[in-house]
Amino acid sequence: MKALVFRHSLAREAAAAVGGRVSLRAYVSRFAPVALADVAEPALPAPDWVRVQTTFSGLCGSDVKQILLNGARDNPLTALVSFPHVLGHEAVGRRADTGERVVLNPWLSCGPRGIEPPCPACQDGRYPWCRMFRAGNLPVSIHLGNCAAAGGAHAERFAAHHSQLFAIPDGVSDEAAVLADPVSVSLRSILLAPPPPDGRPVLVYGSGTLAFAAIALLRHLYPATPVWAATRAGARSALAERLGAHAVLSSAPTELVGQVASRSGGAPLRPWSGRDWLQDGPAVVYDTIGSVQTVETSLRLIATGGSLVISGVEPPKRFEWTPLYFKEVRVVGSNGFGLEDVGGVVQHAMAHYFDFIAAGLDLTPVITHRFPLERWQDAVLAVKHSRHTGAVKVLLEPNGR
Repeated sequence: MKALVFRHSLAREAAAAVGGRVSLRAYVSRFAPVALADVAEPALPAPDWVRVQTTFSGLCGSDVKQILLNGARDNPLTALVSFPHVLGHEAVGRRADTGERVVLNPWLSCGPRGIEPPCPACQDGRYPWCRMFRAGNLPVSIHLGNCAAAGGAHAERFAAHHSQLFAIPDGVSDEAAVLADPVSVSLRSILLAPPPPDGRPVLVYGSGTLAFAAIALLRHLYPATPVWAATRAGARSALAERLGAHAVLSSAPTELVGQVASRSGGAPLRPWSGRDWLQDGPAVVYDTIGSVQTVETSLRLIATGGSLVISGVEPPKRFEWTPLYFKEVRVVGSNGFGLEDVGGVVQHAMAHYFDFIAAGLDLTPVITHRFPLERWQDAVLAVKHSRHTGAVKVLLEPNGR
């Protein structure tokens, strides 16, 4: 079968990095570490695993960052990856044994690894906190898409433990279901620091799927909370408004701080650098980018005593973090999803998502592009050049439709 495989090779990575200085196509060329390859049918690590024929796989920002080698060599998560691996962890498909439509929960925690009893984190449903990512019947890895023995979803077929597969309700389309993973990520971010009950505004920072999911979820779960969106102008701003943002602000740092000041009624404070900051602003900022620029800007504009939730991942660099301690800001990292408590109902985040859809939530407008698996290079470059292509969520179709 066909699958998108990443092979860790210093020579290929060096060739792609050097060529990438001239053209980004070097990262998806035949000299790069990633390629569409013929591979064996997915193995079943244990009897309670099943094969799934992929309908859609979502191209995640982490997939694109890995293909474009956008990361630091000292990233701690390199300790939890095994090679070579088939990429992809957002997927819907049909079980080979029953034909049932399913969505994938990719985490390779205790259950998929055959570990009994499960670790305390898995017992509590906090699968991303699992302590057994290096144990059990699988090699080191955190989820499908970075495991050498359990291939990811950018393939015609993949294998998964039965506990990783959630049946898709009849009223939910494949297009809506494939968004279950990123929506669950944004749900977790919001639950870690919910909007305050006093009606103060919150701000969502970003122009990708996680940001738009956060906007829609905030409007769905906290209808009385003013939601501001810091996103790109044009089609992205229009999409933020369509999904319920009360105000769409500039994503440019200097403009954003000024616009927040105007809406908050606070006076900007101007230091010697000329880069304004505020003592009053949104109570919570959900940063779905996680770059040096967005983290520093968030600290400058967030309310004193506010919460900054970071779900995006970019390579680290130095930034001015004085507002962090001066305003006593609570900074929270948000990673993955598991069992979540929404209004006293505790169930898996993906089950919550299906309930939200039944109640009227529709995030399918974020799907902007679809490509057959054979055109994976075009899909990756569409995401990278999103300012020109307008790409938000890009899907791959390994088996056509």
